[in-house]
Amino acid sequence: MSFKSLARVCAALLLLPLAAHARADDKVSKERIESGGRRRTYYLFAPSSLKPGAPLVVLFHGSDRNGLSLVERWKALAAREGFVIAGPDSRDSKGWRTPDDGPEFIHDLVEALKAKYPLDARRVYLFGHSAGAVFALHLAMKESEYFAAAAVHAGAWREEGEFKSLEQAKRKTPVAIFVGDRDQFFPLGAVRATEAALKGRGHQVEVTVMKGHDHWYYDRAPDINAAAWDFLKTRSLDADPKYRPEVTDTTARDLNAALAEINALRAKASEALRRFDAGDEELRAKRAAGDAQGAAVLLRAQLETASGIASAFRDAAAAAERAGASKLPDNLRQFLTLLARADARRAEGYDVLKGRVELQLAGETQAKVNEAVRRFEKLLDEADELERQANLARSAQGP
Repeated sequence: MSFKSLARVCAALLLLPLAAHARADDKVSKERIESGGRRRTYYLFAPSSLKPGAPLVVLFHGSDRNGLSLVERWKALAAREGFVIAGPDSRDSKGWRTPDDGPEFIHDLVEALKAKYPLDARRVYLFGHSAGAVFALHLAMKESEYFAAAAVHAGAWREEGEFKSLEQAKRKTPVAIFVGDRDQFFPLGAVRATEAALKGRGHQVEVTVMKGHDHWYYDRAPDINAAAWDFLKTRSLDADPKYRPEVTDTTARDLNAALAEINALRAKASEALRRFDAGDEELRAKRAAGDAQGAAVLLRAQLETASGIASAFRDAAAAAERAGASKLPDNLRQFLTLLARADARRAEGYDVLKGRVELQLAGETQAKVNEAVRRFEKLLDEADELERQANLARSAQGP
C-alpha cells in the first residue's frame, strides 16, 4: 500500500440594509491568529450595525505596506454597505508568497471570522493592490470554489509561471481589474494578456483602464474601492464553499509516515495470522490423535494470537483516522477515512474469531462455532469492500 505521490491530491443573495455612517465605536482592530504553527497579524473592521448574511472582503496590501493600509481606506465603504473587511499582513512585507501566506493562512482567517460574525459563506471576496493583486488573482484561481470573486488594482500576471494558476481553477471565477494607463509596474500589455488568458478559460473579466492614472492607489482609493465593490457585491457561489488544502512537503512527510505506520501494523497482523492458521492445522492433527490436552494448549495460544491481530488492526485504524484529520484534499481524507473503517472492521472480525476460540475452549456445540466463523467471514468481506472503495478514492482526482 505504497503512497509515492501527492501531486494530484481538492444561494440566494441577501438584501442588506445600508448603514448611514460608521458609529463612534466602529474601530479598526489589530488582531492575531494562529495558523500553520505561526502567529499571524491582521487588521479587522466589522460595522456595529452588521446584519446576518453579511459579506466579507479580504484585502491584500502592496509591497512594503501592511493590512492596515487597505483596511483604513475600505472602512467607510464597509460601514455604509454593511460588510466585514480583514487585511492580513504578509510574512515579508515586500510581497506575498505561497504557501507562506496562503491559501492555508487565508482559509484559517476566513473560517475564524465566519465563526465570529454572521457572514454569508458564499460571498467571501478578494481585493488586492499591486503585489497583493497578483496574490489575489492566484488565490481566486487556486480556491475558485471557496472565494466568490476577486477585484484587483494595479496588478496582473507578467511571468509565464504565474499563468499556471489558471490550471487550478475548478470554477469560472469573476475577476475585475483596475489599472492606470500610466502604471509603470503593470503596463496595459500585461493586463490585456491576463485578461485574454482568463477569458480564454471562460472566466468573466472586466477591465477598467483609468486614464492619466499611474500605480499609486491611495489617492484614488475611494473611487477604486466603490467600483470594485459594485463588481463584487453581486457575485455569489452557487453552492456552499469548498476548500482544497495545499499539500505541503511537511504534510506529505506526515502522511507518508502515517501510511508507513499503518503498513507496519498490518504486517504485524499478517504475521500473527499466519501463526493462527498454522495453529488451526496443528489443532486438527491434535484432535485427530485424540490429544485433548494438547488441543487446549493450542487453543489458549490462538486466543492470545487472535487478540493480538485485533489489536494491530485497531491501532492501524486509529493511525488512519489521525492522518485523515489533517488538512488534506477531499479524496485523500476519504481514502484515509475508508481505510480506518476497513481496519476497524477487521479488528471487529478478529474479536469474533477470538470468541470462536473461547467457544471451542468451553466445549460449545459446533453449530455455535460455525456461526462465529460466518460472522467473522462477513466482517472480513465488508472490510475488503471498504478497502476497495478507499483505493478508488485515493486514485481519484481531488476536487
